[in-house]
Amino acid sequence: MDAIDTAYYEIDSTASVPEFLAVSKLYARDVVEHYGLTASVSDLEWTVSKRAKRRAGAVSYRDGVPESVSLTWEFFETHGWEATAETIRHELIHVHLLNERGDGSHGDRFRELADELDTHVHCERFAEPNWWIRCDACGTQLVRYRRSKLVDEVDSYRCGACGGELRAIENTERGR
Repeated sequence: MDAIDTAYYEIDSTASVPEFLAVSKLYARDVVEHYGLTASVSDLEWTVSKRAKRRAGAVSYRDGVPESVSLTWEFFETHGWEATAETIRHELIHVHLLNERGDGSHGDRFRELADELDTHVHCERFAEPNWWIRCDACGTQLVRYRRSKLVDEVDSYRCGACGGELRAIENTERGR
C-alpha cells in the first residue's frame, strides 16, 4: 500500500498551536481512512504538551477506551512535521489496538502495524536531560529531566546492573 504524502500537510514551527492541531487532525483522518484503522479522530481530544521531554506523543485512555492524543511541541520544533506525522501514525496504532483488543502496548501486533504504517516503535530522545546518573563501575547512564529522590539522594542508591556506586551530574550543556 502506498504511503500518504506527508509533505501535502507540512507546516513548520511558526504555526500556532490551533493550526498545528488542525493540520494534525486532518492528517490523522486521512491515515485512519487510508489504512483502515478503527479510530475516530473527532471522538478524541487532541492536545499539545509543552512540558513532555521523554515522549513525542501519548494516548490517554480509560477502561481500555482511548480518550485523547497528546503531541509534544518541543518534538515538533526540533524534528519537524515529517517526524511528527510519524508520531501521529504511531499514536493512531495505539488507538486502533485499544479499540480492537483493549491493549495499546508495543507488542507483536503493534510492531506489525508500525512496519505497515512506516512508523517507529519508540522515539529517540529529543530534549537534553537536566541530570545524568552514572555508575562509576560499569558506566551505565540514566537520564533525569526533573529533580527526584535519585538526583537528590544518589548516595542512597546502587546501580541496578552491577551494584556499583552512582553519581548525579548536572547537565551544563542543557539550554545552549
